[in-house]
Parts: sequence; structure tokens; C-alpha cells
Amino acid sequence: MERAGLDYTVDCPPLPGPVHVDRESWEKVVLNLLSNALKFTLDGRVAVALRADGDDAVELTVADTGAGIAAEELPRLFERFHRIAGARARSTEGSGIGLAMTRELVTLHGGTITAASTAGAGTTFTVRIPTGTAHLAPDRVADTASGGAPTATSEAFVGEALRWLPGPAPAPAPVVEEGADAPVSAGRILVADDNADMREYLQRLLADRYEVQLVEDGKSALTAARERPPDLVVTDIMMPVLDGMELLAALRGDRRTAGVPVLLLSARAGEEAAIEGLGAGADDYLVKPFSAAELVARVNAHLKLGRVRRDAEARFTAMPIWPRP
Repeated sequence: MERAGLDYTVDCPPLPGPVHVDRESWEKVVLNLLSNALKFTLDGRVAVALRADGDDAVELTVADTGAGIAAEELPRLFERFHRIAGARARSTEGSGIGLAMTRELVTLHGGTITAASTAGAGTTFTVRIPTGTAHLAPDRVADTASGGAPTATSEAFVGEALRWLPGPAPAPAPVVEEGADAPVSAGRILVADDNADMREYLQRLLADRYEVQLVEDGKSALTAARERPPDLVVTDIMMPVLDGMELLAALRGDRRTAGVPVLLLSARAGEEAAIEGLGAGADDYLVKPFSAAELVARVNAHLKLGRVRRDAEARFTAMPIWPRP
């Protein structure tokens, strides 16, 4: 906010009592709303406030003096893939979790999220979360708060925001491997994502280390993979034309690409989402927003494993088969 030249206020006095939230999910809700405000506010201010709303809820507001949203766009604001055309912003597309996923995370807390906006004058998002535990499954309620510093989620959001602003872009954190002198694996990576900002970000993270091919959707990725099988596919799940899960199924069903490692990128957090992706045949699952170091480390690991697997298959193929006595 400071680098962008915006006035930034946080007004969050102590609440009268505790409120139960899943910490990582709540961080994503707050940080995504702040990210959204920064992106669409070229001058003016962003204000965050948290207040008790009666005895049964708390209310978070994130208000800005940015581009605002036309009245006809508001009903579709939380739809997946919906983008507001022509809005003045620091970035044409975002690579965070998006307002659709923000609403899903709020709903999982038994809450609601609404937006009030005037085109050209700014937007206010309001998140209302109930107090108490009656709306939560008993086995999901902890007796004590986790406390502590923010998780790595904040680092990923800040890294994304810095890419939108003047000045040096944040450098990816170094990847520390066992054996510091071990070289980083070379390889060809096929990246599929319909988000132009995310494609540019992934290319910037990976191109210095690997050969990277970028495509805009799953259908183009499947065509590219069949023409020239890569060493690794990194694909978003939520894409038009052919989504990441459909791409994964098509790759696994083709003998030319059945053995290519696939790393899925998704805004869906949680164990069930990861199990679904891995159960469908993915080699790994990474939740947006992710840190640069985590992405590079996982890519490097899968390229190394892929190379070991191919070498083993080559040795097995070349091995003489002796007749049984």
C-alpha cells in the first residue's frame, strides 16, 4: 500500500469475545480482499475495519476509493471466470484465489459476503461471520486459538502485489536442496493457465532454470503435449474449454503422455481437494497463492524423479530377458 502511494488504515479494536475461524482460510479471505482493493485503487485510500455486529456476529469491511463496479456487474461479481471488462486497474487479471473462492471460504464459516459499489467512486466488501460454534461441526472446533505469526499465505499475496507496482520485482527465494552443490534439474515444462498474469509469473519463476512452454487452456496443452511430450506439466484446474482435471485424464489415457508428471494448481484448499486431484492421477497438488520457493522446489523434485523413472525404464527395456530353465 505504501509503495502504491495509498492511504491505508486498519481499525480493528479488540472484539468482545473469540470468533472461530479456520486460520489459513480466514487469512486468504482478508488478504484477497486487500489484494483486490490494491489492484483496483490507483489513488486514494484503502480502509479495513472489524466490529462486533450485535451479540451473534462480527463484521469485516474492506473499503477503497478505486474504480468501482457498475450496477449491472454487481450480481455476477462472485461468479467463477467473470471479469469486469474495461476496469482501471494495476493488472488486467489477478492470480490470487478470486472472489468466487473468497465467497466459498466465507460460506464454509457460516458467513456471508456482500459488495456495495459506485462506478468511479470505490467499493466496500462486507464479510459477516457468526460468533459461537452452533454453525460448526463439533469435531472441527478447537478449544484454544493457534496464535502466532501469519502463515506463508501472506508472503504469497505480498509477492503477487509487488509484481503490479513500480520498482524491482520480488526475486524468488532460493531453493535449498540436500547437498548444496547439487545442480538444478534441467527440463521442459508445459504450463497451462487461462490467467495471463499467472502465466507471466510462472514463466518468470521457471524460465531461468528450465525450458518453458505457455498455453492458455487445457485443449492447447493437450495438443502441445501430444506433439512434443514435456518433462512436466504444470496446470491450473479451473480453466475454460478443457479444465485441469479433464486435461489430466486425457494425458493419462494417451500412451505418449501417460508417464508425464503433472502438478495441479488450484485455489481450492483442504485435504479433500488434494485427495481428489491425486486420486485422479496427478503427481502433486499446490494451492494458490503459493510461494515462489515452494513452486520451484516441487518442480525441481518432480523433474528429478521423472528423470530417475525414465532412466530406470530405459535400463529395464535394454535388459536381456533370459529364457526360463
